[in-house]
Amino acid sequence: MRTGLARRRLPPTHRAGGILKKVLLSLLGALALLETVPRFLPLPGLDRATLDPPYVQAEAKHNFVPSPYLIFTPRPGYERDDPGKQLSHGASGFRGPDLALPKPEGTLRIACLGGSSTYATGPTTDEFTWPARLQALLDDRIEARDVDVLNGGVPSWNSFECLGNLAFRVLPYEPDVVLVYLSTNDAEAALWPDPKSDNSHYRIAWPTFRESPLEGILGRSITYLVWRKYATDYLEQRADLGFRGKVVPPGSVGDTLQQYRIPKELENPTDVGFENFRRNLVSIAAVARAHGAKPVLMTQAIWSPDPESDHILHGRQRLAAHRRMTTIVREVADSEGVALIEMQSFLEDAATQQAADGGTQGVFVNNVHLTDEGSAMFAERLADELVRLGVF
Repeated sequence: MRTGLARRRLPPTHRAGGILKKVLLSLLGALALLETVPRFLPLPGLDRATLDPPYVQAEAKHNFVPSPYLIFTPRPGYERDDPGKQLSHGASGFRGPDLALPKPEGTLRIACLGGSSTYATGPTTDEFTWPARLQALLDDRIEARDVDVLNGGVPSWNSFECLGNLAFRVLPYEPDVVLVYLSTNDAEAALWPDPKSDNSHYRIAWPTFRESPLEGILGRSITYLVWRKYATDYLEQRADLGFRGKVVPPGSVGDTLQQYRIPKELENPTDVGFENFRRNLVSIAAVARAHGAKPVLMTQAIWSPDPESDHILHGRQRLAAHRRMTTIVREVADSEGVALIEMQSFLEDAATQQAADGGTQGVFVNNVHLTDEGSAMFAERLADELVRLGVF
């Protein structure tokens, strides 16, 4: 027989409700801490700069902007002046100072087409790009005429974008000479899977990002920012807004092109990408001539620290594709009667000789990008060859 009061047993639903209440109170307490503590104490990973980085709020910091015809172009008026790296875009969206429109009477105007090695991501300042150095040299050598050199290079662009760039952005400047320095970016496109004649296997449109109207309100909550940062790809998508418009191919490591290794089935790529390049070079020459400009083709130099690797930027497949593109440059120059300047052997031989003499070379920053020294060598060679060939 039981004595005393028997302990009252709560029904299961009541016990579950109590547990749920405690859980909810704990969550509310955690959320309250999350919303308040990081506002007063600097906590790693929970600071505002990490959760809501500047590029999310200030797309003006991007140095490139979307274009209706060319995927992206340099942002007009962009300036960067960091230790060891200065660059600027004029109001026209070309690197360096703006040129007068219409072209002043009697001015010799030279337009330079190419990718990042023409835009010049290697040299330290605007003045050390090879187009700028070419202008300085020609100013001294051609005393009877004013000389303008337009830097029409844009990082990542290949012959597809350069053809459109000439037609839509460069021709209004009435160039007398059009210099074309292309090969390596077209070589990369030729190594991408399933090549297409319109380059759609390699290029994608600039991603358009439209914020929800609620984003401004939700962004005031640290809880929301933490969720957005660590549970979604929101920031990665925003960071990629200014990416170079390349399709990320299957097999890339972590979806980063820098770590992409060319698959074995593409070690002997089809002819599509190479014929694209040939067609576009012929078209560039024809468009220039149709508008009274003299086209000049140049072979592009490349430097590899490891020519036997399978690295997409400087490995053996890239080098082999680059050599095929170089042959096409020479063939188009011959078939179309276009002046040709051999820059490849000149720069590569100079770098090889420097490495043999001193153990290092000072011509290239990396695979195709030039140092200040390399840019000066390029401009000197180019100026000499232009005069020798009687281009102007």
